[in-house]
Amino acid sequence: MDIKERLKDIAERAKRIIVSPKTEWAAIEAEPTTALDLYRNYILYLAAVPALANFLGGWLFGFSRGSSVVHYSFVTGLMRAALQYGLGLPLLYGVALALSLLAPSFEGKRDDLRALQLVAYSYTPIWLAEIFGLIPGLRWLDVLGVYAVYLFYMGVSRMMRSKEEYSDVYTAAGLVLGIVGAFLHGMIVHILVPTPTP
Repeated sequence: MDIKERLKDIAERAKRIIVSPKTEWAAIEAEPTTALDLYRNYILYLAAVPALANFLGGWLFGFSRGSSVVHYSFVTGLMRAALQYGLGLPLLYGVALALSLLAPSFEGKRDDLRALQLVAYSYTPIWLAEIFGLIPGLRWLDVLGVYAVYLFYMGVSRMMRSKEEYSDVYTAAGLVLGIVGAFLHGMIVHILVPTPTP
């Protein structure tokens, strides 16, 4: 499959999971895949969106720091973006493993691959909403990524084979894991490539 076809497939899958999640979770559950395929055909592309958007936004437009606007240098911004991207890929798998471990607590079945599918496709609006990081004044629109919580809720019982009555609690646990993962990710990136001062 060439890059154009792959990007078209990714766009179609992203649209379907956002617009009709119930139907799409059923399709995802039925399709054969591996963790490698999931990374190679979906995650590697969408996970690049936040890193690229933050790099271009921070370098070209800068960001507010008190009353000043601070810009990353090209090299610093590129290093930060590479680190953000590189750390995000294994972190996603770590969140999936934690969710898989929790499955028996909700009368579900531990399955690392299905947990990775759940996390990856639920993260779709989070990754896409980061596009707004490119545009000064619109960065607050990354709040649209919270739709990921709903996508997770719609898919968790099907993907982890847990009882539907536990979906809200399982979703809350997934949200906590996602927040902790994002905090650790941001902290490590900031320590290794600090934000410039005005």
